[in-house]
Parts: sequence; structure tokens; C-alpha cells
Amino acid sequence: MLSLLAFFACSQTPTEAPPLTAPGPAPLPLVAPAYGAEPTAVAAYWDGGSVSYGDVTTPMQHQLDQMLAEYLMGRYDAEYQATEQKMDEELLKAETKKRGLAAPEDLLKAEINDKVAKPTEAEIADAYQALQRKLRGQTMEEARGVLESAVTQKKQSERYQVYIEELRKSYRATIQLPFPEVPRIEVSADDDPSVGPADAPVTIVQFAEFQCPYCGKARESVDKVMKNYDGKVKFVFRDFPLDFHQNAIPAAIAANCADKQGKYWPVHDAFMKDQQSLAEADIQRVAKAAGLDMTKWEECRKDPSIEAEIKKDESDGQQAGVTGTPAFFINGVFINGAQPYEKFKAIVDAELAKKQG
Repeated sequence: MLSLLAFFACSQTPTEAPPLTAPGPAPLPLVAPAYGAEPTAVAAYWDGGSVSYGDVTTPMQHQLDQMLAEYLMGRYDAEYQATEQKMDEELLKAETKKRGLAAPEDLLKAEINDKVAKPTEAEIADAYQALQRKLRGQTMEEARGVLESAVTQKKQSERYQVYIEELRKSYRATIQLPFPEVPRIEVSADDDPSVGPADAPVTIVQFAEFQCPYCGKARESVDKVMKNYDGKVKFVFRDFPLDFHQNAIPAAIAANCADKQGKYWPVHDAFMKDQQSLAEADIQRVAKAAGLDMTKWEECRKDPSIEAEIKKDESDGQQAGVTGTPAFFINGVFINGAQPYEKFKAIVDAELAKKQG
């Protein structure tokens, strides 16, 4: 099952499915076990033997848990967006009536269209640079109408978001859609680098690597979580280097050796900030900028136990069902890929509510 979330993650090349075997004798009619059948229920049988439901599902339990979690969270996202849209429509209607206007369109004209300034020459020039490929060789003057429209629409969209937030605050609007109870996957924080209190009520374990661009993108959401939930969340970084990223393991070794000197996070952040610059010269530059004892650091990089620890992280991730990066486990709740802050917030809020309840 291919999830849309896969497009927001770096993934290993999938393995090929084994060839199908020739069919045996036709079995007697069976009623297929429903989802969640007893492990002892018969899933298949033949003369002289049988396979139970548990025999089939136990080896793939992590995969099944992830599939169920992604379905439940995908449904929650759809319901949340629909709720948000309906709420905003009703808020616009209420404000329209409050101000004695004829229709919400009049309100939007007054608060959006009339408050958006005409495009400046600088804005038009920036749009021209961004849209040159689509303009197929047109000069800026030839495309001026298209450019002005593009800039205006962008500014109107930004103003709309600001105004909607103002309305929500004014009407004290709150979405109370319950977060679904999703399967949890037991994942150890091990002894890997972390930030946040050791006894925090919420622990986020991330499996990631330094060369995957989605890992760098996901950092934005993580940073916002750590800022907005200061003291309530512990964040753990575990290595999961992908085979096709040749600089992933060298960078991971460099960061783990920096950790031996108490300077893991400066190196980690530098690598995540510029994932295109992970050649040896770049790694050396980052290490020096972090103020490492270069002699000790170089000796550490030769230690085979460092790479062994990285491989252990990768193995633990695979056992938890991780196939690509970044992958997150928030108190065991799986998130795949570089997801927006709102997805993290929904899970963290639900976890904190449980702790307080």
C-alpha cells in the first residue's frame, strides 16, 4: 500500500515481491476472517496442515499498524480540514450579519481586496524571475498582466489567512475534533542524542539522516514543537542512513564523534541546514566551526564502534517498520515523512491531555 505520505520522505528502494507459487488443490469454501480476527482463527488450510491468522499477521504487525495509523490519521486530517472550512464559512456569515453587509463576498471585498496594495515594480520583477519558465520567453512587459495578477492573488491569499485568524480569535473559535486512538509502536530512545527533559510526558523519537532533504524540511516542525512545548517534550535523534546517500554514514559518524565532546547539536544543525554540502571538506569545516578537538575527533571517526552504533539505530528502525526518512514516533504514534507542525501539534496535544486526565 503506497501512502501519499511517501512523497514527503526519502525511501529505500522497495524489494521485489516473491514469485507466486502454482496453486494447489482447490480448498473447501472458507469465510475470510474479518479484520482483528482471533490469532488462532484459520486463515488457510490444506490436507494435512493449516495457517492461522496470527501466523500471517504477527510477522507484519508493524506494517499493519502503520497502515491503520496512516488511514486513521489521514481520515482525521480530512475531517479536520472540512471542519475548519465549515467553521470559517460560518464565521464569515456571522461577521457579515454583524456588520450589516449583504453577503460574505462584500465582507471579503472590504477586508481582503480593498486592503491589498497594488503590485510594486519590485514584486513584479520577483514574480517574473520565479515564473520565467512558464512565460515561454515573454519579456516582463509582455507578461505584465499575468505577473500583476499572480502577485495580487498571492497577496490576497496571504491577507485572507491573516483575516481568518483575526476572525477566529475574535469569535474565540476552537476546533474540538477528537484525535483518533491509533496503534502504537514500541520504540526505544536508546542512548542517542536528545534535547528536552528526561521525564517529559511526550517523547519524540526521530529516525533520520543528514543527506535526505525531507529530514531538513521536517526540522522546521520539530523546532516549532520544541519551542511551543518547552519542558513538555523530549526529542531524540536516531540515525537511519539510506543506502543511496553516500555521505549519510560519514556525516552520521562525524556527528556522533562530535557528541563524544558534547557538541553533537551544533554539528547536527549545520548538516541539516545545508544537506548539499556533506563532502569531506564540508564535514571538516563544520567540525572546526563547532570548536572540536580535531585530533580526538579524527581518532573517534576511525573507531568501528561508532558505525556499529549507527547500524544498530538503523536496525532498530527497521524492526519498528521504518523504510524511509524522516520517520517519527510520538509516544509510539508513527508519523511518516516531513509533516507540517499542525500534525505534530494534534498528537502532542492529545498525549498531554491523556497525561493530565
